Amino acid sequence: MRAWYPLYVFLMAMAAGVMPLIGLFSPKVRLWWRARRTLPPTPPLDRPVLWMHCASVGEFEQGRPILEYLLQKVQVRPYVVITFFSPSGWQRHRQSYPVADWMGPAPIDLPWIVRRWVRTLRPVAVFFVKYDLWPTLLHTLQAEGCPTYLLAAHVTPLRGLRWWWRRQLLPSMRYIFVQTQVDQLRLSAAGFARVAVSGDSRLVRVKQLAENWLPVSGIAEWVGEHFCIVAGSVWEEDVNFLAQACKQLRSYSIRWILVPHEVSPKQLKYISRTWPVQLSFYSESDWNPRADTLVIDTVGLLAYLYAYAHAVWIGGGFGRGIHNILEAVVYKKPVFFGPNHTEFPEALELLKLGIAESFRYPVGFANAIKSLVRDRRRLQLIESQAEAYLASKPNTPALVWEYLCEELWTRELLGHTS
Repeated sequence: MRAWYPLYVFLMAMAAGVMPLIGLFSPKVRLWWRARRTLPPTPPLDRPVLWMHCASVGEFEQGRPILEYLLQKVQVRPYVVITFFSPSGWQRHRQSYPVADWMGPAPIDLPWIVRRWVRTLRPVAVFFVKYDLWPTLLHTLQAEGCPTYLLAAHVTPLRGLRWWWRRQLLPSMRYIFVQTQVDQLRLSAAGFARVAVSGDSRLVRVKQLAENWLPVSGIAEWVGEHFCIVAGSVWEEDVNFLAQACKQLRSYSIRWILVPHEVSPKQLKYISRTWPVQLSFYSESDWNPRADTLVIDTVGLLAYLYAYAHAVWIGGGFGRGIHNILEAVVYKKPVFFGPNHTEFPEALELLKLGIAESFRYPVGFANAIKSLVRDRRRLQLIESQAEAYLASKPNTPALVWEYLCEELWTRELLGHTS
């Protein structure tokens, strides 16, 4: 291990020691810490183990199409373990994802804890999705002879502390599957040879959702002939921004659907207090007929709601980064978001094609909506551009499989003993 590793373990142990104290004041930290007491599952001795690790829900959506494709190809059904850093991941999918034999929190990245997990699971391969890499886990897997793979990687310019950190961890990967050609060129320039361009597997997932679209009760009648804006996964900063834009659009016949990133009493109260016009909540038995804004105070509907939109606002662009814009683009909708989008290659591609626009100030967004309302023919042009964009994208799971199918562990899952 590198010279910095003992310091890393010391800091991790210190952090683990103070988590219970922080948890007294933070429900999120308390939930995260309590979950880490979970013991590793005990798989049957006669089944090989595949392990996939994700940071949260978004990364899971990128990894699952590849995992599902692999399982369709093999003859021997492995025991599938999926771990998350964020509680939102396993809380949302633990009861509803039959592909996983076990789903839950990842272990704290301390040697004595990670060794117990790896030696209990004995995985034949481990997939990491996008960026959530942990030194102790990678080192332990490598020491046990377990191959590791990075899926849906995206490489920002090679500078700064974050790149230094990733530069220490990426050599552990047997293959790095990146989203774009630029990602591959950057890694090649840094000396990484086992890099393959596979695209973004979320396109497979969002296409599946669109093909199996289900109507959301009452929405079509409520929208009617109005121009409809769906704002998905919005945070408080998004609500502030959109509230100011709403004021500038009050003379237009627009219906707003707001979907908060977190459906909590605090968030719903904030929206009610901030929004400049009357609104209704989806869970209410009777929606206010004068309300042109509907707040979705339940979960699981966003991917279907985009179908009702004429334009979509994607939340997160005033914080750490935007949420999944492909869920909206698959319905061939124009998408808008805040300035923090540069780490998302699909956003940059869509901006160049004119399918997406980014705004820092509400007046710009309001003017863009006014333009679409006045000339809806632009929506048809964007629809054709989005259709061409989607058709140009590769079948990511099949591309990844081309590399994996020759690996020793996959040959065993295929029933090849030689």
